[in-house]
Amino acid sequence: MKKHINALVWFFASITLSQAKPVKVFILAGQSNMDGQADIRTIDFLGEDKDPARAALLKTFKPDGKNFVTRDDVWVANGGVYDKLQTGFGGRKDYDKLGSKIGPEYSFGYFMGEALEEQVLLIKYGPGGQSLYVNFRPPSAGPVDGVKPEDVGGQYRALVGIVHETLDNLKKHFPSYNEKDGYEIAGFVWFQGYNDLFDDKGRKEYGANLVHLIKDLRAEFKAPDMKCVVGVMGVNGVDVEKVNIKQKEVREGHRFVNTVPEFKGNVKSVESAPLLHPAIIDIKTAGWVSKRDLKTQPVTKEEEAMLQRATSNLGFHYFGEGRFFILLGKTFADTMQELMGIEKK
Repeated sequence: MKKHINALVWFFASITLSQAKPVKVFILAGQSNMDGQADIRTIDFLGEDKDPARAALLKTFKPDGKNFVTRDDVWVANGGVYDKLQTGFGGRKDYDKLGSKIGPEYSFGYFMGEALEEQVLLIKYGPGGQSLYVNFRPPSAGPVDGVKPEDVGGQYRALVGIVHETLDNLKKHFPSYNEKDGYEIAGFVWFQGYNDLFDDKGRKEYGANLVHLIKDLRAEFKAPDMKCVVGVMGVNGVDVEKVNIKQKEVREGHRFVNTVPEFKGNVKSVESAPLLHPAIIDIKTAGWVSKRDLKTQPVTKEEEAMLQRATSNLGFHYFGEGRFFILLGKTFADTMQELMGIEKK
């Protein structure tokens, strides 16, 4: 009889455990382009894409042609805002309110929400003008010659503090959170690199410092299985690294994680430059990256109108191209799902 009781206890306990669905937490970090500088009006340009599959994505995010989709099954913590997934979590003057811009979090969150049965939480931290070499420098990377210890790693410590504060107060920030289910830090997405262009050592050590960052974050959050996706910097398109050695060095630092044996199958860097619209690159980099000569091939009225629809910022912010950030977030999500072993629906 006792054996039967123990068996029943185990059976019901196993049912309870199988029903628990910990919130899947994804940390999104970097600088201003993780923050996101694309005005939401530029997302409509996605519908003009020559690739039918990409053009069809506009209906995914604007199903009725007027309103942008939101998701209650995906939460976002960014600045002083804790809310469901929607547009407006991009760069803004007041981080206690939503704005009018997006970063990669919008489509990343959407597609992770589609793929997972569990509640999803994105914790995003993307302060502008910060390097990995000094500002985000992780503890195991050691000191920086000529820089005071207190001035090294400040953004790393800020990121860690924000993640801990959010997770320690989930019920406060998201009242519907079920504390019995708990949470799991499932993934980390890194999109940064521009400020490291301006430091010789920062460029040359980028790959090694990125390895330290991933390892230190896994140790800090006791998440050894945390999957990591790295966005290779793509400012000014694919061909810029042919004419700018600094861009090439930082990009190679991002790609370096794909060569680390212990990262195989759990860390992957993906290219962002090919996601920029080629017509925009052709115009905006004419005379130094693209072969176009604006004197003999001036910008047409049609192209001017296209730029107005498609862009909202400068080149180092990926021209504030909403199309780019939608495609980037999807690429991050597809790669994260691949690392997590999630089959495509």
